[in-house]
Amino acid sequence: MDQKTRVLIIGAHHEEVEAEFPNIAANLASAGCEVHILNPIGGWNWTFIRNLEGDGRTRTIADAKAAAAELGCEKTIWDYPVAQCDRFLAEIMDRMAEFLIDFGPEIVLMHWPLDSHADHRLVAHITHQVLQSAENMVRDAHPGFRYPKEIYAFQTGVAQAYHFIPDCFVLCDEGSMAKADRAIDCFRPTASKSAERWKHNFHTKAAYWSNLAGAPAEALKFLGPVLPLDGFLLKKILGPKLISSRLEQFYFNRDFQL
Repeated sequence: MDQKTRVLIIGAHHEEVEAEFPNIAANLASAGCEVHILNPIGGWNWTFIRNLEGDGRTRTIADAKAAAAELGCEKTIWDYPVAQCDRFLAEIMDRMAEFLIDFGPEIVLMHWPLDSHADHRLVAHITHQVLQSAENMVRDAHPGFRYPKEIYAFQTGVAQAYHFIPDCFVLCDEGSMAKADRAIDCFRPTASKSAERWKHNFHTKAAYWSNLAGAPAEALKFLGPVLPLDGFLLKKILGPKLISSRLEQFYFNRDFQL
């Protein structure tokens, strides 16, 4: 690519990408994309962060940014509390609209809205609204702004994102998984037990999807905004690492319901 494609990944809180689908982020960065991770929810009122010795908040932010850097990504973390994020809905929405317009991504990866975690659901719905109406939510006119060409939902934990049926997979390889492992290791100074669980989870999910992808992979679902009849931009970027899901594996009843 002559000019770097900008990719924005919006995950609720500070470890969302690294703990759930780090290979996708690593592969996009390796393919030459400028990948920025936005985490609106700080999570500083989580008990384990408040109970850390010293300044747990500062240490957690440093770990999260180091993890993103291992994947080849930039990271921005805001400070909205995970258990009270609904109180700040309008403010988060306004800031996200400004962020979207300033960064100008061509591809956005966002939460799947059917999720058992309240902060994931909130961030999914905020992102959806902003992706439709950002220009109408900011003070100044931005005539040069163009909305993203492609939007995909990523998968969080298997017990969290429900009714998530992927359209495509990003294949993992030794290089991307090594970056993912190094990224998760960045969290060990402040969250050693959680980091080990996160690592186990994304390895397990990647191995599970190999049943459909033919190799370890991480899953995405295409959300729009329109079907690109001249080809997907994500495919042009990732090439053979992006493969379609074998939808014949998902069985329908006589009413064409899953």
